[in-house]
Formats: sequence, C-alpha cells, structure tokens
Amino acid sequence: MTQPIGQLPNHDFKDQPLWWDDDPPFHVGDDDAVPSRCDVAVIGGGFAGLSTALELARNSSRVVVLEADAFGFNASARNSGGISFALDLNKAASWHRWSGGTAPPIAELARGAAASLAHMEDFVAAHAIDCDYHRRGRLTCAPTPVHYEMLARRLEPLNRMFGAEAHMVSRSGLRTEVGSDQFFGAMVVKRSGQLNPAKLLKGLAEHSRRNGAQLFSNTLVTGIERKAGGFTLTTSRGPVQASSVVVAVNAQAARLSAARLQSRVVPVASHIIVTEQLPEHVANSLLPNRRTGADGRRLLAYFRRTPDGNRFLYGSRASPFEVSPQRAAAVLYKRMAATFPQLDGARIRHAWGCKVGFTFDGLPHLGKIGGLHYIMGCNGNGVAMMNYLGYRLARKLIDPTSERCVFDQPIFPTLPLYGGRAWFLPLVSSVYGFLDRRDTMRAGLSRR
Repeated sequence: MTQPIGQLPNHDFKDQPLWWDDDPPFHVGDDDAVPSRCDVAVIGGGFAGLSTALELARNSSRVVVLEADAFGFNASARNSGGISFALDLNKAASWHRWSGGTAPPIAELARGAAASLAHMEDFVAAHAIDCDYHRRGRLTCAPTPVHYEMLARRLEPLNRMFGAEAHMVSRSGLRTEVGSDQFFGAMVVKRSGQLNPAKLLKGLAEHSRRNGAQLFSNTLVTGIERKAGGFTLTTSRGPVQASSVVVAVNAQAARLSAARLQSRVVPVASHIIVTEQLPEHVANSLLPNRRTGADGRRLLAYFRRTPDGNRFLYGSRASPFEVSPQRAAAVLYKRMAATFPQLDGARIRHAWGCKVGFTFDGLPHLGKIGGLHYIMGCNGNGVAMMNYLGYRLARKLIDPTSERCVFDQPIFPTLPLYGGRAWFLPLVSSVYGFLDRRDTMRAGLSRR
C-alpha cells in the first residue's frame, strides 16, 4: 500500500535533541555542598546565566550558578543552533511608536543587535570552542509576492544598520539557494551563522568552572528574600546568601515566582524534527549553500542541514503549548513534506520540543526589578543575544559606571491581567494560521 503523502513514515525516533547524542545534559556539583555565601548568585544555567558567571568569575567575583535541572536540559541546548541578529526591525519600530518615543531609537537597537553577533563570533574564536560554528548565512523566504516586496524594502536599512551583507534572490534563481517551489524569492543575509548549541553550552560551562565559578545542577530556587546588604535564597539544597542576584531563567520564569518576572515573558512551545541521513544529492538539493532558513510565515517554520550536512532539521510550532514528540513530529512532518516534497517518505530520527521566551515588544531585555538583575526575552533567536547580554550584565556589575547596554531599559511591557499563563496563544495561533492559509491561497500555491 502506498504511504499517504505527508504522513509520518515511522515512530521509532529518539524523543530528544540530536545534539544530545554526543553532548547530553550534564550534572555538576550534585555531591557538593552549596556555599552559604557568595558575591553573585546566578539563577539559571543556560547561555545567559553561564556567560554572566564566566565574565564575573574571571574578574574575581565569587559566583554560584544554580540550575534547577541538568545543565543543557532546557532551551539553550534544545534550539536549532541558528545565529543571527535577534532583532526584528518592524517590531522595534512599532514599539518605538507605541512607547511615545521613549524606547531606544531603532539605529541604537540595531547596533546592539549587530554587537551581539560580533561578540558571539569573537567569543567562540577566542576560547577555541569546538561547536561547529560556521558563518554560512541565512535565508528569509517569501511565501507570497507581497512578502517578497516587503523583504526587498527592508534590504537597504538592514545592510546600513546591521552590516548584514544581504541581497535578494528572485523566484527564477531560487533553486540556487533552496529546493522548494513554495516560495516567491528570498532574502540572503550573509552575516549569520549556525552551530551546535549543546557544544557551545558545554564549552561555556567548562570555561566558567575553570575561571572559578561554582556550578550546581538540580538546585531549585524556591524563595528570594531581600535583606540589608544582599539577598537570602532558599533552595532545594539549603540557603545561599548573596550580595547580588542575577535571574536568567527566560521561558522558565513561571518556576521562579519569587522574582516577579513571569508576567513579562510569554513561554511559547517550539518543536523540531531531524531526518535520517539523506543521499548527498537530496541534501544538496534542499539547501545547496547550507544556510539556515525560515519560511517567512506568521506561524514561522525554520530549517537547516545538520553540521555533518547529511540530515535536515525542520522546526515550527506544532501547537501553542507543549505536546508529545509523537504529535509534534506528525504535524511538522506534514508541513515539511509540503514545502520540500523530496523529503516525503524520509524517516525521522529525532523529535523534540522546548519553551521559548517571547516578550510583548519583541525585544530582549536586561535590567533590575526589586533589586534583582535579570536577562530575558530570546524571542526565538537568542543564542548570540543571550550570551551577549550575560556578558554586558556582568560588566555592569563589575563596573556600574561602564557604558550602558541599549537593551538595559526601564520599560519592560506586559499585558493587564497577564500573570505568566499564556491563555491567549490558541486564539493567536488560530488567527495566524488562518492568515497564512489565506495568503497561500491568494498566491496560488498548494499547501497539503
């Protein structure tokens, strides 16, 4: 019997990230006593927390990193590994208007975003971190002619403000970049990269420990009390007194209600599948230049070839909330096969999901609330930005008179009555899905 088009051909895949095959989540300090005192307690052991800890530790601060799970268990080692500017110019412009001009000018935000990418590249090179980093560029594909024209209008400011080295590719030449007939062209941004996020996180942890930071996995912070001269943290392994506290939990903010940050970030589920090893000619037909890619729709899908070049990674939102890897794989496989028919029938070897932290203004933030320092808002593109903001926050703690980071702003918007439970996501997803289907029908494309 012939396999139905777009139907998942197998269910014997690993329900964990591909990256964990070689670099699984790891435990540190589980048999050691948590110190009773430190200069800085960092809550969260992802990119933001570890980069903060590393810079503080190598400047002689006594730093303790408290991770509720194993290091590498959450989004920092579950994402696709795409590296970009982590800033949407349209969202930045909208927020600048909504704020009445009190938000930073777009040009300043753009410089900060470009600096995050430069910092990421310099950091990997300076520390010789073997994380499969390559600056191969990225594609933003246009699902309709209207989207193509919108991308073309963004080209000049993108190059001027970010140094993006971007250019447009029309539909007639698109096969030189992506093997799909579902797009009407694309923008190529050469100043973008890709890596293995689990390897990067492991390298960050190793350098942090080597410089004196103390790391502790399986240490849940359940309370934070402000006292004269600092804070007392109640943890699952005993109290810790700290002069300063950095909260770097991002999409996991709801687990740390004591920090009062859960109303500032929306945890959104993201899901990823990875195919079996593909014949070389098939892999080359998908993304001949091995760039990362995104399909430009409201319910965004993103894709890339794996570091070995032989497998295809495809990610999107299978549901507004977390669902089983089996359910997510079935939904994503159908979408992937509709966009890339040459993958119809390819077996899936890995499927997983994670929570991603989005902010209401679409911008990353660092700042201070109730005396606590925080870093939040990866907005689905935080590998470079979270590492950069961790470094910038550490520099701020080391020298309060240092130049202020543009993402360090007093305005961190939320919605009335929102407390961290994203009840509105199903409605938003339904509306976005309807609009995407309408755009596809108007463009005359078939979406199976």
